[in-house]
Amino acid sequence: MRVTKILITTCVLVGLWSFAGAAAMAAPSPFQPGVSYVSVTPDDSTTVAPGKIEVIEFFWYGCPHCYAFDPYVEAWLKHKPANVVFKRIPIAMDWGEHMNVDGHAFYAAQALGLEPKIHVPLFNAIHKDRQLALVSDQDALQQFFAKYGVTKQQFNGAWNSFAVNLKMNRAKALEQHYGVDSVPTVIIDGKWKTGAVYKAHGQYMEPAELIKCVEMLVQKAEHQKH
Repeated sequence: MRVTKILITTCVLVGLWSFAGAAAMAAPSPFQPGVSYVSVTPDDSTTVAPGKIEVIEFFWYGCPHCYAFDPYVEAWLKHKPANVVFKRIPIAMDWGEHMNVDGHAFYAAQALGLEPKIHVPLFNAIHKDRQLALVSDQDALQQFFAKYGVTKQQFNGAWNSFAVNLKMNRAKALEQHYGVDSVPTVIIDGKWKTGAVYKAHGQYMEPAELIKCVEMLVQKAEHQKH
């Protein structure tokens, strides 16, 4: 009798766990198409290798939302799927007076091999230390780069280089292609677009929610490749 009770109890518990698991799987995603993200039309053929998933973040150093989102991106990059190729693209079109100057600095830092070292400190200098000239003043940026051992000649050489100007033109073309009109905007596998301005739960997405939406779309892209 006791054994029978144990077996019945065990079956009930297993049944409850199975039901809970099925309910969780059947639960609708909090991120809905047309609300939390939109499809890119036509979807873009990415430049990454077959089987890879491209994730592009469009950002602006002067944007407080981009600044708030960046630590979540940095944390995600430490455990992102191995087949994800992540790219940052700074605003290249002039949305306001000299609004693309710091984007030029991003590519100059790349050309000098300093982008990973300068990226977060530049964000902090603008938003934490309120060095707002770094958003639009080339001379202020040159002085900032000097803290990392870059001479004025090296800075100007990178700033005016063909490679940097080519990347700025490519960034501008991608902005236009994807219809980027706010930042941060994230493009997943050339198929979907999301960002802080897209709503989830009736409100603009907070950084933690946005990174979860990106992860969901990456999983969606992975399923489509299998």
